[in-house]
Amino acid sequence: MKLLVVGDLHGQVPNVYFNDFDAVIAPGDFCSSDESRPLMFKVIKEELKNPDYKKKWYDVLGKTKTKGIINRSLKAGRVILEKLDSISNRVYVVPGNNDWVSDKKSVWPFLRINHYKTIKEGLNHIIDVHLRIRNLGDFQIIGYGLSSSPEYPQYKADLARYSDRELLNKKRSYERLFNKVDNLFCKATKPVIFLSHNVPFNTSLDRIDNPESPRNGDHFGSSIAREIIEKHKPMLCIGGHMHEHFGKCKIGSTVCINAGFGSDVNTLIELSDSNIKSVKFSGK
Repeated sequence: MKLLVVGDLHGQVPNVYFNDFDAVIAPGDFCSSDESRPLMFKVIKEELKNPDYKKKWYDVLGKTKTKGIINRSLKAGRVILEKLDSISNRVYVVPGNNDWVSDKKSVWPFLRINHYKTIKEGLNHIIDVHLRIRNLGDFQIIGYGLSSSPEYPQYKADLARYSDRELLNKKRSYERLFNKVDNLFCKATKPVIFLSHNVPFNTSLDRIDNPESPRNGDHFGSSIAREIIEKHKPMLCIGGHMHEHFGKCKIGSTVCINAGFGSDVNTLIELSDSNIKSVKFSGK
């Protein structure tokens, strides 16, 4: 079994450097973010300076201009999914935090729409595994998308931003989400490929190395992915989100891969029985 992995594309049509593969795996962030990212960073910086700052990035820009940015982002994401749909009859995906899945807590109805569902429509080879388990030959894929940071605050400054009640609610939310993923692993009957949008927390793959980021220097991977790996020891974890560290590491016996960022990076993984036979990186 050979798997072609493409990382966070953010609207960039991928160059494919490997010809022989059985399926494609993509950890999300298909939609472009060039226009929205600087504004989001600006708001995050304000939030870090002032805990009482409540504006959203679309409040700063205005909702009319924001709709234009989101619609252009969605159009780019659709082009990416069409490309992936055309290169394989099995494309396993999870949504990234940038793919405009419904934000049910938003006060703005436009963001409560599941735009990600819309851009997948009519694509016969795209298999969404978010919070699902799917068979892939002698293996199973379990998906966990959307995560863009530790699901429960890991740093003192972040913990200080919340009241005891808010932290309790966050802890309960964390436990509900963890249990959803945990239950899928408990149902697995074959070696598992864990497809997570974000890489696991506190490894060589998740430290932010970007002076423009308000979280530069922090580890910002998924704490749920980390806990799941430590508990269930899947054969392989494939993630993205963190653009700085295209490569691999291990947590115990689990090989963890950061699938990289942009159109010029691919990974080819060859599996044999329940073992990883080879991992080849191409690109940056």
